[in-house]
Amino acid sequence: MKYKKHEAKEYAKSVLKGVWTALPTSFTADHGLDETGIAANLEHCISKLNIDGHYCVGNVGEFWAMTNEERMRVHEINVEVTKGRVPLIAGCHHQNPYEAAKLAQHAQDACIDFVIILTPYVAARNDDAVYEYYRFVAERVDIGIILFNTEATYPISPRLAQRLATIPNICGFKQGVSKPQPTISLREAIGKEVEVSVADETPWLYNLGVMGDRWLLNYCPHLYQVPGYLPVNDYTRAALAGDMNAATEICRSLNPLRAVLAKWIPGYGSGTRFAIAEQKYWMELIGMAGGPVRAPCAEMSAEAKAEMRADLEATGLLAKAAAGKKSERRAA
Repeated sequence: MKYKKHEAKEYAKSVLKGVWTALPTSFTADHGLDETGIAANLEHCISKLNIDGHYCVGNVGEFWAMTNEERMRVHEINVEVTKGRVPLIAGCHHQNPYEAAKLAQHAQDACIDFVIILTPYVAARNDDAVYEYYRFVAERVDIGIILFNTEATYPISPRLAQRLATIPNICGFKQGVSKPQPTISLREAIGKEVEVSVADETPWLYNLGVMGDRWLLNYCPHLYQVPGYLPVNDYTRAALAGDMNAATEICRSLNPLRAVLAKWIPGYGSGTRFAIAEQKYWMELIGMAGGPVRAPCAEMSAEAKAEMRADLEATGLLAKAAAGKKSERRAA
């Protein structure tokens, strides 16, 4: 560990910043772990997309369809690939607090920077239950814990967040709630104590420039960006440099991609599908490893794939991806 338990909040303030992505887990045709694909996708994000950090085995990583052993192996692959180049968060979501603590301890032993744990999705239906769950896990590990609040589980109110922030190694908050007011209230309640990230790229420029956020944790950075075309990174850096005109222009240019994302990959678990197959197919179209999904997620139909490909072609992203590959071949 790079810090002691009581230093988790201070360490998080220095590390949880910039543009982070969250990759799906690649599987083989026979539904094993595609270790080569997992490693290639992460290397792509680090060396070609210049991400600032990565979160593995989360919701988009199909954690619910993986064994603990598989999840721990993916944590290890992330450490092996990054070699300390970017910080890492390991998804340790589990309804059972003993299993969540086991996953978190493994991440700690593997030298991952932080873990993230979703609010338990069964039985925890009041503030005391949620608090006791996190207290139980936090007492058994030293690693910093990031809370994950979504509308699919019992919501963490600002009052509960303040209570949870008193636990020494709770040091971050991923806010997967679509309405802005709860997030504003959350920042007011704990923003000085822990880092807060809104799990949505669309309001990132507003959150960065107006609300004072420093950290984006979302899957869009590896979907919207390809080698030679890094608009999320570019408008983030322009905003941080004080050039809001340039930042706004770059940010606005992403609206066609945001429209495609909204059509195929609805946010916060809305819609009739949990769109992991759509994310993986998008990745395949821009040259990354995709592969099959695991039940209960379902594959896309051939017709849906054709329609999605046409939508992405219309944005120009696939042409940019092809141009980036051609440039890489020339450089090699």
